[in-house]
Amino acid sequence: MLFDAIAGHWRVSSTYPPHIRQLKERGQISRTTTDDDGRIIAVEGVMERNQIRLFKPILKEID
Repeated sequence: MLFDAIAGHWRVSSTYPPHIRQLKERGQISRTTTDDDGRIIAVEGVMERNQIRLFKPILKEID
């Protein structure tokens, strides 16, 4: 992910199937890459500023 402050949106890309599905549902996809069987294996696109949330990770202490 990369935030474009001038345009005010996120540039996104993924090769992870669960993320590909979410990005296709919620984002504006500009490029897809398919394998020899026609399955989508990578996507690139943009998402609005309010469609992405970043969280501080919860760190667990190891005993």
